[in-house]
Amino acid sequence: MTASSLARTGRVFAILLAMGPGVCCAEILLGHSGDLSGTSAALTRDYVRGMTAYFDEANRNGGIRGEKIKLVSLDDAFNPDKTAENTRTLIDQNALALVGYRGTANVQKIIPLVQAAGIAEVGNTSGAKSLREPHVEGLFHLRASTTDEIEAAVNHAWTIGITRIAVAYQDDAFGKEGLDALNASMKKRGSAPAAFGAVPRGTVDVAKAVDAMVAAMPQAVLYIGQSKPAAALIRGIRARGVHPQFFVLSVASGLHADLGAESSGVIVSQVMPYPFTQLGYPVVREYQKSIAATADGKFSYNSMEGYLNAKLVAVALEKTRPPLTRAKLIATLKGLTHEDLGGFAISYGKQNNLGSHFVALTMVRKDGTFAR
Repeated sequence: MTASSLARTGRVFAILLAMGPGVCCAEILLGHSGDLSGTSAALTRDYVRGMTAYFDEANRNGGIRGEKIKLVSLDDAFNPDKTAENTRTLIDQNALALVGYRGTANVQKIIPLVQAAGIAEVGNTSGAKSLREPHVEGLFHLRASTTDEIEAAVNHAWTIGITRIAVAYQDDAFGKEGLDALNASMKKRGSAPAAFGAVPRGTVDVAKAVDAMVAAMPQAVLYIGQSKPAAALIRGIRARGVHPQFFVLSVASGLHADLGAESSGVIVSQVMPYPFTQLGYPVVREYQKSIAATADGKFSYNSMEGYLNAKLVAVALEKTRPPLTRAKLIATLKGLTHEDLGGFAISYGKQNNLGSHFVALTMVRKDGTFAR
């Protein structure tokens, strides 16, 4: 390298340092940490597939004012400490924003890092109340809360005459907050869960939970947690000759991959539009066109959520005046109210990061598709 080129390079780095953290030039770096090798790896990879499909198409169409979007995805194996380590790495690499994290404990672990760096984490798969109320600076949710999902499930159960409900839950912050939501939902109906069963986080050790569910002989069992332990729980209860109606939350919507045809009849709450037919949502038509053009053209709720989250990020980037910075992007996100992403609206504000309250119930078919 010549002296003159070294000088030019030095001037470029000096300009970048002066502009501060989170400034993009040439490409827009977005960071993601998620479980790519643990109990929820299949769901995480599917979510990333949806984000990648949107960003790839956006880049083919010129990116954001000519700047290409680059998504860096790091594996944390669902370990919150590894999530924090990955987040530090992404922040140090000058990521403009963090996107699509997975796990309540994982997101809780990075809040101090997010706030210290002044960076946004946009869209994550946790519905935890603690990440929403009171307002948590730096987090911008796309999906409805776990409380919204559980209320929809309990309301449906009551409507069809199911009032004796047992609950098994992931034994961590997410599961315990979901348990609180279920207790509150049933209390206002003058009832309480018929039985409780805790499942250690990141495991499929469901033996004690199965014993508790079987002993109670409930009309329904709600599992608050990921799909692999949900599958083990359902299989274990049925093996004991007990056949309640099973409910799981959207974080376990990939249940069929772990349970196969035995997942037939399980009711799943969903926080995204139905991705398998268009049903009047323009964004579903966009999603189907993008996904169909990829190597894995399979439609799914997880990839639908990833796609929608990527679109939310892109919309915010387009609305942010260049040069892009972390602070400017956060200001843009806070200014989004009733933002229509194609039939799916989100709203934020200075003290509001909730995004959406959309919930719909589905039932798994033997082939893994969903009936509405």
